[in-house]
Amino acid sequence: MIRAVSLGVVVAITSSIAAAGENLPYEIEDGRVDESTYLGWRIYHSTCHGCHGVDATGTSVAPSLVEKIRNLSARDFSVKVLSRYRITVSERATGGDDKTELRDAFLEQVLRRERGEILMPGWEADRNVKPHVLDIYAYLRARADGALAPGRPEKTLHRE
Repeated sequence: MIRAVSLGVVVAITSSIAAAGENLPYEIEDGRVDESTYLGWRIYHSTCHGCHGVDATGTSVAPSLVEKIRNLSARDFSVKVLSRYRITVSERATGGDDKTELRDAFLEQVLRRERGEILMPGWEADRNVKPHVLDIYAYLRARADGALAPGRPEKTLHRE
């Protein structure tokens, strides 16, 4: 089934990103990470590492998120994680009326499922992932930026 992320989810995520401004989504001080980044590591390791690898560097099943995250904004990452991948074909690519490319893309998805290949699931309904998608993004961005080494990060003390 192909579905879109609900408007409320996208608005909430976009608002969180806007509130963060241009700042990095993580804080690291003396090798210790902020609570959000630490929580992102925990959620990643409870949900994502089975396919994307323990240190987010990829496996034969799924790509390296350390590489992929470099080209994704927090919003784009959130949409990808919370929704199943959508099949989109531009009118230019299909010549306007020809839906052959769309049909072929849809059939490829069906065939991949029938062959038992693992497809990226949508996590929108998962109560453990949905509220922490930006935490996961913070952890992955820290890894991609080289600010955080592989392995369990050390959490900072909570600041007031």
